[in-house]
Amino acid sequence: MRDGKIGFGLVGTGMSGGFMAKELEFVDGAELVAVCSRNEPNVRRFAQTHGARHWFTDYRRLVEHDDVDVAVVSVPTGMHAEVTIAASNAGKHALVEKPLETTLERADRMIGVCRANNTKLGVVFQMRFGVVARTLKEAVDSGRLGRVFLSDAVDKSSRTAAYYASAAWRGTEALEGGGCLMTQSIHIIDLLQYLMGPVRSVMGRVATQFHDIEVEDTATAVVSFASGAMGIIESTSSVRTALKSRVELHGELGTVVANAQYDKFLVWDVKGDEGRVELDPDFGLTDIDDPWAYPQTRHRIQLQDMVDAIREDRDPVLTGEDARVSLAIIMAIYDSSRQGREVFMDSYRPGNPVP
Repeated sequence: MRDGKIGFGLVGTGMSGGFMAKELEFVDGAELVAVCSRNEPNVRRFAQTHGARHWFTDYRRLVEHDDVDVAVVSVPTGMHAEVTIAASNAGKHALVEKPLETTLERADRMIGVCRANNTKLGVVFQMRFGVVARTLKEAVDSGRLGRVFLSDAVDKSSRTAAYYASAAWRGTEALEGGGCLMTQSIHIIDLLQYLMGPVRSVMGRVATQFHDIEVEDTATAVVSFASGAMGIIESTSSVRTALKSRVELHGELGTVVANAQYDKFLVWDVKGDEGRVELDPDFGLTDIDDPWAYPQTRHRIQLQDMVDAIREDRDPVLTGEDARVSLAIIMAIYDSSRQGREVFMDSYRPGNPVP
């Protein structure tokens, strides 16, 4: 700490790094003290723009700096483990952009090292921290919807060839690890399992239908939950026009449809709940065809939570173990598609051999 503030070091100055730097300005008790990028002119300008005292082109120098208490890991997914483990071995906490990593083995190593070193590991899933997530979680857990028997996650976005060309790691197996499921739809998959509880099995199909990339741009999966509920995951980065993602919950007492990205409800038709949840009649189904133009303010909630977790000596609200769950579901969908059969999640639990 410096002057009573938690020092944050930002590793990666791309899209998510820029979001994090902006939101840190609004976090009580936090200070951006250092930034890192391999491009020296860019990282120098970035540090000046956001008021960071130190800049580096090697993340190892950043995590070893005395002013840094937390490393914010905003590099390509396939580099998350190495940066997080280096930070933990230097005694620093880490807040990692989703997804946790490209494989469960690498994710488990991150989690294990941070636990062994008693450093905190948080993962950014900002959709969990809005009114939609909070209201739906309360409704499901309290039984307001009755028994939920069907729940779907639908995410039909649009990514252009220019998007994939904008960074060399995008669309690659090694550094992105997956496509529309891993990078775009993991948010809504995480929200679905958070609301519905453990997934029992998946039957998935993935394909590259539209883009010239190594990973999938279209995916579907049939999901069976431990509760007995069924569901569908539908994901693509290839439609025109882009549509707003949605979670659909169907219970014995009614139906709820919501968009967690913009924190809006599209449908709330639940017996006994007339007028309880406000709907926005102007909130349409089509979306902005721009991955950089989405609400960012909920990032500050998780940044603030990391500050509070350090001061209170507790885990972040959303831990590495929590983030592993949605990654495991996606890995199971990939395996199911390759094998052409239903796969069960028991093989993907921590401590079990990963297929």
